[in-house]
Amino acid sequence: MATEHVIRVLPTDSPGLVRTAGHRVDDRWLRAFAAAVGDTREEFFDLDRGIVGHPVFPVCIEWPLIEQGAPGIELSTETLRLGLHVGHRIRMRAPLRPGEEVRTEARLHRAEARTNSALIVTEFRTTTLDGTPLVTTQVSTLYRGVRLEGGEITAPAEKPRPSGADLARIATFETDGTNAVVYSECARIWNPIHTDIRVARAAGLADTVLHGTEMLARAVSAATPGRTDLTGVECRFTNPVFPGMTLSVHAGRTGPDAIAFDVRAADGTPVLADGLLTFS
Repeated sequence: MATEHVIRVLPTDSPGLVRTAGHRVDDRWLRAFAAAVGDTREEFFDLDRGIVGHPVFPVCIEWPLIEQGAPGIELSTETLRLGLHVGHRIRMRAPLRPGEEVRTEARLHRAEARTNSALIVTEFRTTTLDGTPLVTTQVSTLYRGVRLEGGEITAPAEKPRPSGADLARIATFETDGTNAVVYSECARIWNPIHTDIRVARAAGLADTVLHGTEMLARAVSAATPGRTDLTGVECRFTNPVFPGMTLSVHAGRTGPDAIAFDVRAADGTPVLADGLLTFS
């Protein structure tokens, strides 16, 4: 008999609807992340001048709050493994800096039943210890073949993204079996489906898959040379990236304060789509 996969949305009076974690950000972690995504700009590496974190670095401090699934839901380990990271949105008030002590809260933002699937969106809010906002992130995970129980949780409609940009290729990079190993250790995001072929095969994949957030970070780096005023990053993850693929980053302005971008495989298939960078 086939296993029925279910995600149950917990009642609003349940304990544990908000998860929290504290971190002390250090320069070793910040520089390791930047090196893992191939970005060695001075602002990420020069300790004499002072460094800041890469714009996608917040994924590192958010991961411990979501690796067992979003808060506010109940699901089995087998159902958890069906989740696909399909969307990411980051809003930055200030970059993370070495020596900074921060607090991150995670809560369920959306729970939506779709045809033979469930969409779960987790929101993370990172602040200083005195409550000053630093970063807000929304991570979208799609669970295929999963039924949602307990009612949906809705959120305000998203603002439409700028459109009409002509995207030109601005960078190309190769991937191999070391990408996920290096990124896992430097980002401290450990999920065996990215590094263990046995786990990937058990999930029905021909090979391990690379982290979507590494591909996102590389695209952000390629599209923002010399820019230090980035305030927003968002995209959809549309296809998996396997070791050995050649990827290209395409970007184009949609206005004075926004750049659209995507990442494509060698045959033109998008692996990351509807990317948008916004600036102050």
